[in-house]
Amino acid sequence: MKSVLAVADGSATLEAVIRAAGHVAELGKGQVEVLHVRDPMALFGGAAMGAASVGGEAALPILMEKGQAEIGQRAAQARKAYDSLKASLPQSRFIDLEGGESNAVVAYGRLSDLIVVGRPGADEMKPEPGYVPAAIFDSARPVMIVPPQWKPAKIAHAVVAWNGSAQAARALGYAIPVLKHAGKVTILSVGKDKERPKTGPVAEYLARHAIKSGEAGFDAGSGSARSRGRALINYAATTEAGLLVMGAYGQAGMLRFLGLGGATGKIITGCPVPVFLAH
Repeated sequence: MKSVLAVADGSATLEAVIRAAGHVAELGKGQVEVLHVRDPMALFGGAAMGAASVGGEAALPILMEKGQAEIGQRAAQARKAYDSLKASLPQSRFIDLEGGESNAVVAYGRLSDLIVVGRPGADEMKPEPGYVPAAIFDSARPVMIVPPQWKPAKIAHAVVAWNGSAQAARALGYAIPVLKHAGKVTILSVGKDKERPKTGPVAEYLARHAIKSGEAGFDAGSGSARSRGRALINYAATTEAGLLVMGAYGQAGMLRFLGLGGATGKIITGCPVPVFLAH
């Protein structure tokens, strides 16, 4: 990965995101752009509408004044985190913008090889950050979701969830540069028993990229999508995976968490290791 974008929005995952972006860029001898966007509507849009409905327009100036202070504080936190980690990063730069957060992430993301974001739900002020689905659905680039407190380490085991879909194929292709550095790669055939796709052709494809891989089966079962997501999280945990590669399923704008399918939403909010996604 020659160009990696880290979205540093000032949340609890801030340092983990910058570290992860630097780690991936280092593997490919690339560079990192750390992006922070000062967007009042992204942070207080919902609260502003609520204040207007309860207290009328007179309540908005008070809220916006408080909002500006919070925005400045988050920008300062992002810059401080970057400055403290800069020495450990490959070639890098910090970008501080004002404007629409989602639009900025998509614009910079489209000219990056990978977009790294913090785990949704970790930020109390933005539990469903709009830039995450924007990156997944609109950037045409892969996205890596990083859990809080993650620290760089060699990927001893990478799991590729394979169901034969276009999304899984995109994720696999985008992840090749990272999988080359994994100590072990397992292709996990996901589906109902006896209906799971064959993984032999996937292993052959990876072998052409000098990546050795093993194969395993995962019975998706007939339970809810969220229960299947939990089961996949448990698989990653019990096999001590350091990275999960999978397709991102859903549709932008759908009335569900981040517009993602139930299993995908559950995995990205609960997986203890980074999740490498492509839609």
